[in-house]
Amino acid sequence: MFSKLTLIVACCLIFSCSSQKTNSLAIDFSSDTTAILFSGLDEVSLFRAKEQTDSLSNGLITVIELTDEDTGQEKLITGRTAIKGDLLTFVPDTPFVIGRKYLVKTLLNSSFGKTVDILKSDVGRTVKRQEKILER
Repeated sequence: MFSKLTLIVACCLIFSCSSQKTNSLAIDFSSDTTAILFSGLDEVSLFRAKEQTDSLSNGLITVIELTDEDTGQEKLITGRTAIKGDLLTFVPDTPFVIGRKYLVKTLLNSSFGKTVDILKSDVGRTVKRQEKILER
């Protein structure tokens, strides 16, 4: 009985310590809303972004312009990325339109699941993308 209790406490401590080390990815427009900024990147994501010459074609970052709900159309936004320190910047080829919404999907700081998912055995087979809708 004592060994089971010790094992459970040890597992809880390991998961709580490991969850504190993960960075929280922040996805926001720059102050002038001409670019999208990704901050709080972990070391693995920074390495992947630096090593890939075209991060957009490899699915690292996807930006989609959400148009009217009536038409249901989505427009993929192309652009270029730049890394300065631990900040990744996405600059579109054409400027963002005022009043439009943009869906940002990224594999940066992504994992197969959070600690809660692991404890519930709800870990998927693919990496879960992080998503955020930004409105200009």
